[in-house]
Amino acid sequence: MLESLDARVEPFKKSDTSVIRFKRPAVNPPAARRIVVDAPCLTCNAQKQSICAGLKEGEMEEFARIVRTRLVKAGQSVYREFEEAKYFFTIVTGEVRLANLLDDGRRQVTAFNSTGDIIGDHQKGYYLSDAEAICDTVVCQIPIKALDSFVEDLPAVRSALVAKIKDEANNLRRLAILLGRKTPVEKIASFLVNRAQKAGLSFNGTAEINLTMGRSDIADFLGLTIETVSRTITRLKNHGILEVPNAHSIIIKDMVELESLAEGEK
Repeated sequence: MLESLDARVEPFKKSDTSVIRFKRPAVNPPAARRIVVDAPCLTCNAQKQSICAGLKEGEMEEFARIVRTRLVKAGQSVYREFEEAKYFFTIVTGEVRLANLLDDGRRQVTAFNSTGDIIGDHQKGYYLSDAEAICDTVVCQIPIKALDSFVEDLPAVRSALVAKIKDEANNLRRLAILLGRKTPVEKIASFLVNRAQKAGLSFNGTAEINLTMGRSDIADFLGLTIETVSRTITRLKNHGILEVPNAHSIIIKDMVELESLAEGEK
């Protein structure tokens, strides 16, 4: 159905009125942010997904004494590349974009991290990327030295951290394939399928996903232009694979077809 879609994406005129423009939704209401900041470990909805999930009651109390929660407003940084690394961060609510600037000023987005993910990769004492909140985000900051002690003394934390590292390595492998070999249609399809999978949505029928990031973020993540992102999604919509009820919501109507496109089978 879409075998010649990639060849038709770029020539579309910029005046195409069906181009979809994304806005950042309010996915993290103030009341929810206030609760997790006031009583972090007691109310943390990320605990089951984070590195502290396996801690026993006494261990959790000790862990709670060394961590602090922090509200990062949309567009503000959690940390910057080359900044001295003092903390790891677990995302409690919201979403964070990891990115690096190239020497010529171009930006490469390397990840979108959300609830339960841990960020703060560093080398020789300095962070390796920029980390910015896409929407208002609450993070739990863990001193690096304290986490090192927990990893050494508590098998549950060590196992959870190893699992997170493996997941990140696998994500980077998929991103390398995405950037190096896939066409624009395959890239967009893969991105949407991965968003649905991460959200734990059912693939039996339709699946609605929220896009907290803008078109430029998606473009810089997939190595595409902003125009190509918008036009490709518009074409998928016109072919009945997607529905776009508003600026920040996409409904996948045909998951089988979208997965086939993601795998290059069409």
